[in-house]
Amino acid sequence: MGDGYLGKCKECTKKDSKKQLQLNISTPEGLEKERKRHREKYFRLDYREKHKPSTEKKRSIMNRYNLKYPEKKICKYLSRNLKPTTKGNELHHWNYNREFAKDTIELSIKDHNKIHRFLKYDSNLFIYIDVNGNLLDTKDKHLSFILKLIDL
Repeated sequence: MGDGYLGKCKECTKKDSKKQLQLNISTPEGLEKERKRHREKYFRLDYREKHKPSTEKKRSIMNRYNLKYPEKKICKYLSRNLKPTTKGNELHHWNYNREFAKDTIELSIKDHNKIHRFLKYDSNLFIYIDVNGNLLDTKDKHLSFILKLIDL
């Protein structure tokens, strides 16, 4: 409007904006146009730098993690020079007890992230528990759990 105000309330404006967005993304051309608009906005407003943690912040996060899980840090240190991983893969420790520190499973980054969504870490036993509460205390149990998840 001429006075700088909008002729409707915030709730109606939000509702209208949401309706317009749904209309825009209902077609493939509109969806691509919205994606392009969001990418342009991301770079224009420099969100990459705004959401990037500083070096000090990263260091403090890693220090807290290492203090909370010292066994994970030790196992990572002991297994770092075992075998070179294929590009795009990561090593997964199925057990964080020292005798199994060098016993790892190589997984793709995508699969590794996927299985960790369905695992719970028991910091007393240094092993993982699946979503049903079963201890994955052997490598075979862990591998069968991984294979079930990857096949989903």
